[in-house]
Amino acid sequence: MRLLTSVPRALPRAILARPAVAAPRTLSMGVRRYSTEEELKKEREAHIKRLEKYYPPSQVKSILAAESMVTPEMWENRQENLTEFAPIYTSDFAKYHELYDFPQHEWLDKSKPWQPIPERIPPGVSLEPDEYSGRAASAINITKLEQLTGLSASYIKSLSVRQITQKRVVNMTRKGKQPSFYSLAIVGDRNGHIGIGEGRNAMQPSKALSQAHWNAVKNLVYIPRFENRTIYGKINHKYHSVLLELRPAPPGHGLRVNHVIYEICKCAGIKDLTGNVGRSRNPMNVAKATIEALSTKQSIIEEIAASRGKKIIDVTNTYYNF
Repeated sequence: MRLLTSVPRALPRAILARPAVAAPRTLSMGVRRYSTEEELKKEREAHIKRLEKYYPPSQVKSILAAESMVTPEMWENRQENLTEFAPIYTSDFAKYHELYDFPQHEWLDKSKPWQPIPERIPPGVSLEPDEYSGRAASAINITKLEQLTGLSASYIKSLSVRQITQKRVVNMTRKGKQPSFYSLAIVGDRNGHIGIGEGRNAMQPSKALSQAHWNAVKNLVYIPRFENRTIYGKINHKYHSVLLELRPAPPGHGLRVNHVIYEICKCAGIKDLTGNVGRSRNPMNVAKATIEALSTKQSIIEEIAASRGKKIIDVTNTYYNF
């Protein structure tokens, strides 16, 4: 690993460790030529001072002793390092190299903390109050939901909310029958995004609806739509005891489906659809089956065209010619 600090190299300066009274030598391989003993003495003193900045006196003596053992002939006959993962050049390790060194960033400056230090709120300054979706007991905290999901507050406000079912349930425990309220709600932006959520509360039905609304916003999924009005082809889906069959419809056909599927289509922005619900018609399972089928069981035009090696317009006229 190369060093980013300006630590002096020992081997290139091996000639400096020779006695100052030595005669001038003529060296090759890029070693400096000394014409007088004065220049050799000054260079050697400068080298020793530079070593003393980084190493203790005992280590400086060891470095000078090691340098004195390197003769000019050894320096001339040295071999370059041909290792694949090591730099093959000889230069000052204090310089930055684009290939072998780590990139320079602001966080490499250790004089500053890696993360900004949190600042205390000045006295007399108050935080902005939390924003709620309404004044009812079923209102949700939009400010916290915005921080949690990353969605904007205006978008969360624009979502349509529909309560699918609400009921009183009883859980039998060792303490006896524990009643609570259950609520199932869906939200959608009428443009292909929809979410479903469940909520429970032991005391108030409105709190259960608020929790269902909160969970529905967190569970938003995208539903692909053909021409922004119907689905891509026929869908057959089974969810527990629910057998679901959904079929696309031409423009102006409307929503001729189960009342739960109708609410889901309204929130998702689907305008033309025909469907049947077989066997179980439990609203909770029907809602979950519909959202699961619409979000996972559709064959998009781009995928069909890519698999068949055709253009999108050809696939549209062949399979979705309404």
